[in-house]
Amino acid sequence: MKALTLLMAGAFALGLSAMPPARQLDMPAGSHHPVLSPDGPPLRVSPDTHTGLSAMDLGTGSVRELDAAAGVGFQPVFSLDGSTVYYRSAEVRDGLMMRDVRSCRVDNGEPAVLAAPSRDNVDVQAYAGGDYARADYRTVKVSRNGVETSINPLADSHSYLWASLSPDGSRLLFAEPFKGVFVANADGSEARKVLDKGDYPTWAGNNSIIAVVTHDDGYVVLDSRLVLVNIGTGISSDLTPDTVKVGEATASASGPLVYNYMSRTMYISSL
Repeated sequence: MKALTLLMAGAFALGLSAMPPARQLDMPAGSHHPVLSPDGPPLRVSPDTHTGLSAMDLGTGSVRELDAAAGVGFQPVFSLDGSTVYYRSAEVRDGLMMRDVRSCRVDNGEPAVLAAPSRDNVDVQAYAGGDYARADYRTVKVSRNGVETSINPLADSHSYLWASLSPDGSRLLFAEPFKGVFVANADGSEARKVLDKGDYPTWAGNNSIIAVVTHDDGYVVLDSRLVLVNIGTGISSDLTPDTVKVGEATASASGPLVYNYMSRTMYISSL
């Protein structure tokens, strides 16, 4: 199974350059695609096969399967209070990929279908409420008070990935696949590069971000590490050693940092 490692918020404040000792995190076999609720726990994961969707309470370690259906768990978004997760399923009908929209309460709810399967590019985040940003290929969509605006922070961009607003809503984070990882004002102005490259860039509070930086030879991944960047100083530091290869990562404003290893072992660490 893939490794999910939790690093508590204190590491950001202390500027640690390597992960502290870890213990195994007892997640379902094959768990990946970690997503944290706004206040940290619970952690939502889906398996390699995309059959079933589960959530772990990081306080108790208990795991609950939210939806056992095949093809669920795409585009997961938590409600503002972390009580409900909204997501999409995927199935092929007559040779066409169709996706519905579902929701489920994390504690004791049953999955409910909110929108029938369709070919539409539905914005799942709109169901969760609040202000947010999302990448929409060649533009970034920023929604405030229910009003969505399309912006283009980089005039010569090819496309955008992993767009999100900082926890306080003042800044925008995004990646351009051929240019790197950028931070800008929430309206897209004053964009500046913070990493030459990086996958899964995520806010770790209002003044720091994390991202997975990977290098390969065109065929094989040579190294893949988790990097922390202080937005104010521009200083970056590695959070993982060269002996491991990081797959995916996520963080929350309240502290927890979760990521998995390509080696498929699973750990948790706290300060």
